[in-house]
Amino acid sequence: MHFAGKIGSIWQRLPYLLFGLFSEYGHSILRPTLWLLGVWALGFAAFWGYFSGCCVPAPHEVIERPMGSAMALSFSNLFPLFGFGRVYFGAEFMMKLPAVLKTLSGFQTVASLPLLFFLGLGLRQRFRLR
Repeated sequence: MHFAGKIGSIWQRLPYLLFGLFSEYGHSILRPTLWLLGVWALGFAAFWGYFSGCCVPAPHEVIERPMGSAMALSFSNLFPLFGFGRVYFGAEFMMKLPAVLKTLSGFQTVASLPLLFFLGLGLRQRFRLR
């Protein structure tokens, strides 16, 4: 895979280069975990800033624990397969978010699925019997 990322045009090499960047060609557990942590932290910071209302207009609802809600919402966006978002944050809550935060939520969900796959691939490589 490393050498396949060195031949061809940039569009032919791009998938291989991204695969190497995000998961070290399926051999790393640390890289996808760090990328997931980074995507979670980005969402956490954005949601916390919105919920606490320090720098932007505060949400219409009163959120008693903005830090915990921001952590939970960012986590539920990263792991949509578990359904935390539907249990703790209903559809009406998500509809009241600004467009930028809705877009960030979508980005977190879309970015987390390949990163979770790469993490599973790294775990499989680590514990594979030969």
